[in-house]
Amino acid sequence: MTEAPVGISSSPRRARGRASDSAATRQLIIDVAAREFGERGYAATSLSDIVAGTGMTKGALYWHFASKESVAIAVVHQMFETWPVMLGEVLGAHDDALEALVAVTYVAGEQFAKDPVTRASKRLMSELPPEAMAKLPQPYVGWQHALVTLISDGQQRGQINAGADPVSTAQVIVASFFGMQQVSQELSARRDLRSRLDGFWALVLPQLRPTSPA
Repeated sequence: MTEAPVGISSSPRRARGRASDSAATRQLIIDVAAREFGERGYAATSLSDIVAGTGMTKGALYWHFASKESVAIAVVHQMFETWPVMLGEVLGAHDDALEALVAVTYVAGEQFAKDPVTRASKRLMSELPPEAMAKLPQPYVGWQHALVTLISDGQQRGQINAGADPVSTAQVIVASFFGMQQVSQELSARRDLRSRLDGFWALVLPQLRPTSPA
């Protein structure tokens, strides 16, 4: 039997298993923390609350996160990481750029209404101290850049009105969406977010549809 070279593990499956277990434990902490932060808020949630929800020891939590703030930052980072994936899935499902533009707001609305990490992240971004916020990506600009690209591509394909300014249009959609979701949260726990989106697009879509050739 050939021995493994010195310094190289002879049990790669075990090493991969440990890495997988560590990732699963870290995700469990994030999931529980998202639930606690979403329900209680940042200030009212303690590390003990998160530990109790995971069923692990405080030492096990500290192996992955140094503080409550670092857990909160990880929750918000996870939300930011999901947006490009979601956007890619929506764009892949629609050949028409205008349809994709509309669809992405409804899919994002569903995440805000139902996904615990997204809901907690939005709350945390209004409650975290400035020094913690400085460790996070700048909000909204990623959305704006993605929508500018989508609108510009749609105009080149004749699917979006060529007279619409891509930057201004993207800014209006992003600001309107995030404003609507916040108002919807305050007034109805986001139960009426879809109907608010319906009203928004009823006003905006006619301006974005390509004009018929003369």
